[in-house]
Amino acid sequence: MAQTFDVTFKYLFRRSRGVLARRLFGEVVDWPNVEQPAVRNLRPDLLARCADGTLRHVELVTSHDAKIPFRMLEYSIGFLRDFGEVVGQTVLYAGREPLRIPSLYESATTRHTYAVLNLREMDGGELLASEDWTDNEWALLTKTDPEKVITAVFRKLRTLSGDEQAKAASTFAILGGIIGMEAELKRRLATEMIDLMENQILGPAIRQGLEQGLQQGLQQGREEGREEGREEGREEGLRVGRTEAVASLLRKRLARRFGVLPRWVEVNITHASPELLEEWSLRLDENPTLLELFA
Repeated sequence: MAQTFDVTFKYLFRRSRGVLARRLFGEVVDWPNVEQPAVRNLRPDLLARCADGTLRHVELVTSHDAKIPFRMLEYSIGFLRDFGEVVGQTVLYAGREPLRIPSLYESATTRHTYAVLNLREMDGGELLASEDWTDNEWALLTKTDPEKVITAVFRKLRTLSGDEQAKAASTFAILGGIIGMEAELKRRLATEMIDLMENQILGPAIRQGLEQGLQQGLQQGREEGREEGREEGREEGLRVGRTEAVASLLRKRLARRFGVLPRWVEVNITHASPELLEEWSLRLDENPTLLELFA
């Protein structure tokens, strides 16, 4: 996860006593600061000691990462080593693209499960109704109409004051970067919350949040674009490989039956789809001439 999103998420949860925080952690009594020693250090996003005595771990994710399942297993083993207890785990997903992260790591010898909560599929009504402003802001990442969320958050911002007001405005702008709304939020804050933006103390903090939201939104888009490109590249590689294999087999069968192939036959094969190549290969069993086969 991009660093700014990471810091913002942690701040919101550690400050909150609202609906989403209670759903994930219940009542928190402590936030152990854990860095797991290993060949590479693992630092879980959020680890809470809850009022019922259990430890709960939440990992915050804003884009698809194929390594998440194994990382959750690594965290779980580290917690067991450090605390001597099994820790409940949740992946909290807030990305733009459809969720593709499984709720388990599984190999021939290991099966490790954890919960996955997709904010993008949540109804944000309960979050908007909450008295906790962090809940109101989280609603922006749900499927609730963003206009309703912006209206509710701006109304709540006007009830806050001082540093809390500036922090709430800047974190809201940063959250907007996750779903590509940083430009719209910048415009709306400048027109509807002009008193905040022009305040000599609060304005710079909010503008910094807007800039962070913009930069992180751009980075988020680049990360998703790279992931999408990798997926498309893998699919294209499979398609090309299949086409070449079918074409090679067809050429061998044709050469065995007809000898040296005319140039026009090679051109047809080179530009054909895998489906058409397979059709020609099947029709060869009917003993056609070259003209009949490629007619």
